[in-house]
Amino acid sequence: MPLVVKTDGDIEQVIVTALHKNFVSKIFRHCWGKNNTPYFAGNCFKGVVYFDERMAAAFARETGEEWKGWLALPKHMHQIAAVFESGLELTASCQGRVTTLGTSGLATRVTSPTLASVAGKIGEGQVTALLGSVDKGSMVFTLADFEGEFEPDKLSAEITRFDDFFFEDALLTGLFYDGREMSMEMGESRGMSMIDPILLDANGQRLDMYDFTAG
Repeated sequence: MPLVVKTDGDIEQVIVTALHKNFVSKIFRHCWGKNNTPYFAGNCFKGVVYFDERMAAAFARETGEEWKGWLALPKHMHQIAAVFESGLELTASCQGRVTTLGTSGLATRVTSPTLASVAGKIGEGQVTALLGSVDKGSMVFTLADFEGEFEPDKLSAEITRFDDFFFEDALLTGLFYDGREMSMEMGESRGMSMIDPILLDANGQRLDMYDFTAG
């Protein structure tokens, strides 16, 4: 009988990609012109990148690029995972028995991708960008050839953190039972919101609107 562990909570899709500086500048200047408050301009930038494909495509063409939506951008890093936090609930099912677990008792190991690992993929005139979406939903982890009784203390987790990219959420990117990796797939989801875009220069410094509209 398989061992199945299902998570219930936030699911995030995160990509690390590159955007041309001129493309970013054109959007920010457009947004700043509509309402010169940083809060509005930031939300406007977010709206254009994620939702206004026609406007984004027009700005991209002005910089000699083609735009097919944020998910079509090169994915220098790509993760779809549950957000690992105190509110995440795990339900283990095996041999007709169901066990509900929190995250506080799980042994963890942390992976932290670095900005340096994608630096060679960011071209001249580009900036590094972290983009993504948030769903309410589940991930399903399965160990197909499980035998015996389920012992919660044998369950451990791999956590991925994007601290180098100023992204605070920790993501559950793997579950292991007694050292054996469980397969992972997306479960059901409901609703979606978008992650605020994070832009970085070649030195790993976070950029804001003023870095693209000064002068």
